[in-house]
Amino acid sequence: MAACELQGELKYRDGRTSQFTVPADGSLKAMITGIKKLNADISEVLTTLVEQERGSVENSTADVDDEEEADSDEEERTTEMATKKSNSEPPKKRMKTLRS
Repeated sequence: MAACELQGELKYRDGRTSQFTVPADGSLKAMITGIKKLNADISEVLTTLVEQERGSVENSTADVDDEEEADSDEEERTTEMATKKSNSEPPKKRMKTLRS
């Protein structure tokens, strides 16, 4: 049987690509083994990318402003007060505040 290979390509958000190639002979068993190897290789790269993104997200959320926390507390109190009122009254309209 002729030699063959399995190929995979991973495209990143920035447009870069990574090629993955696994050699396999023509048998079904070799193809299944090749697919598992290809899957493991790509999973390893994707795991690294996810960990990098989590690190960048955690760093950006660590810089939360006190103002945003105060707004959140105020909204919680407003919600609590609204639930304490009787259900016969329609809810009051809230005005959105623009943040810059």
